[in-house]
Amino acid sequence: MDSQDGAHARRQAIIDRMLSDALRPAGGVVLPSHDALPADIRMTVDRLLAKADAERRRSLTYDDLEEALPPRDVTADDLEAIFWVLAEYGIELDEGE
Repeated sequence: MDSQDGAHARRQAIIDRMLSDALRPAGGVVLPSHDALPADIRMTVDRLLAKADAERRRSLTYDDLEEALPPRDVTADDLEAIFWVLAEYGIELDEGE
């Protein structure tokens, strides 16, 4: 009985470690939060969320994104943050029609 308890404890430790790893962001990357974004990107996200809410949609088009972006050059990190925050709200971007 002792060997079965030991095997069970080892399996449970492995499962617990796998779950912990799965919940931790890969590579120590800190995911962006809405409040931590630059002001113009935060306004972009707010405009996109308002549009989705007003139209009762769960997806927006890349054209919607283009219209909402600030007039400056937007970095890949900015776009990734926008996509991440939208995804947190359950909104996807698609090609449109």
